[in-house]
Amino acid sequence: MSRPFRFLRRAGASLLLVALPLSCIQAAEEVATVNGEPIYREDIEQYQQQQGMGAAQAQDQMQVINELISRELIHQDALAKDLDEDPEVQAALEEARRNVLLNAAVQEALEGNPVTEKEMKSFYDEQISQIDGTEYKARHILVEEQDTAEEVVEKLESGAEFAALAEEFSTDPSGEQGGDLGWVNPQQTVPAFSEALQNLDKGEYTKDPVQSRFGWHVIELQDTRSQQPPSFEEVKPQIEQALQQRRVAEYLESLTENAEIEIKE
Repeated sequence: MSRPFRFLRRAGASLLLVALPLSCIQAAEEVATVNGEPIYREDIEQYQQQQGMGAAQAQDQMQVINELISRELIHQDALAKDLDEDPEVQAALEEARRNVLLNAAVQEALEGNPVTEKEMKSFYDEQISQIDGTEYKARHILVEEQDTAEEVVEKLESGAEFAALAEEFSTDPSGEQGGDLGWVNPQQTVPAFSEALQNLDKGEYTKDPVQSRFGWHVIELQDTRSQQPPSFEEVKPQIEQALQQRRVAEYLESLTENAEIEIKE
């Protein structure tokens, strides 16, 4: 490099220093070096964030520094062995780079169109309005064949204990607990099961076995109670996540509509 060029380079750097605020030109604080390669204070903070370290873990600075030193040693060894030139490694690095860009694009889309409190409350009210309001304490016996289910009903008619029959016949894991399902929200069960359960009175069981995609059920209703829906604050994080997923779907849909996509067989 010629001397005049070096002078111009230094002059240009000086101009940049003048233009930047003081906070930007202060030297980063080094906490360690590994074969001359520095590890900075900001590296520690970034690593702690990436690892999701809690306050107690974050206080152990030396542990984090030692981990960063270990990582740098391995990184330097990999470079010394030219592993970064390996085709498989390069492909993996490119995939990692691609994933970082994908996440950045999605994050930018979410930040540009954030989920509002009003939207979350509207979503909450909509979901609450669809809740039946009643929970059912039930047990059942699940078998593969209709004939077996009818046999179970006949035994119940003859005075057999429901729990004992569940342990003997049921293919469902609940059979080991006498068929006990605990408190059931009908919306969380398959339609045929839900309909049959809601049509029973307390203490009754289905005289006609109920068929679902799982097999044949004999269902008994033990009790009912009013269901108390969770408060908005309790489910707010889940609602925000659901609406963010909707935002991402809309973002992807807009990209798809404006793209030329050709699938070749």
